[in-house]
Amino acid sequence: MSKENPGWFRRNVNRAVNPEDQTEEQAKRAPWVLLAVLAAIIVVAAAVWALRVFVFEPSQNPAPQPTTSQEPSADPVETGACELDNTDRDISTTPPETTRWVVERWAVLPEVDGAGPCTEGDEYRVGFAHTQTGAVLAVYHYFVHGIPASPDAGTRGLLEHALLDGPMKDSILQEVDDVENGVEVRVPDEQYAGVEFGGYRVVSYDSDTAVIEVLIGNDSSTGSLTTKLVWQDGDWRIDPASASAWGTTQSDVSTQGFVLWTPQSSEQ
Repeated sequence: MSKENPGWFRRNVNRAVNPEDQTEEQAKRAPWVLLAVLAAIIVVAAAVWALRVFVFEPSQNPAPQPTTSQEPSADPVETGACELDNTDRDISTTPPETTRWVVERWAVLPEVDGAGPCTEGDEYRVGFAHTQTGAVLAVYHYFVHGIPASPDAGTRGLLEHALLDGPMKDSILQEVDDVENGVEVRVPDEQYAGVEFGGYRVVSYDSDTAVIEVLIGNDSSTGSLTTKLVWQDGDWRIDPASASAWGTTQSDVSTQGFVLWTPQSSEQ
């Protein structure tokens, strides 16, 4: 019976393991042959992995389809492609058409095409349309991100931009600094859990000034925040009500006279 042929690969393994059984030339060549084979195996394995990760798996996960739902979205707000529409429209009785509702901090905020904010700052966004809609949205955003006792990463920069210069601005910014430095206790976002925007009232409006009252409430009560805005240097700025608060608040407010503007009302 003929002796079993061990094959090319096994012969070289034997040569590498038992060099005393081979000629000097075979013993020298065998390790390099094995290394070449192992290198080839590694290259093939890497190619198979790359095909699986970059070709086959992406094709098995179809891209998400856009939605037209009015449900609030937690997706990051896109910036950089925003253009302001300064064509003024009367929204004193009917809310503007909402593109979508987004969650920012503790609040659900409306987005309206062309109304802003369209300017990206350091951890904050400003730049609102010179319209009634732009003024209302400015108050919404200033309230969520500009509470001195509850600052987020961009609150100081936001208020530095939004507040009209003067001693009241300096006092409000000092409060933000005191909270951030631990001199005053910060009001946590959890304190605002359940607080929602219910709508707004355009108290007065012209090309230079706007007074906007925003309806704010929770399950147990409803109040409002009234803010005076001044159009200055291409944006709506806050004319502070006092050195401790840039707006005035009221409690136990009736919804009568307000334009209701919520995710639910937008679906009707």
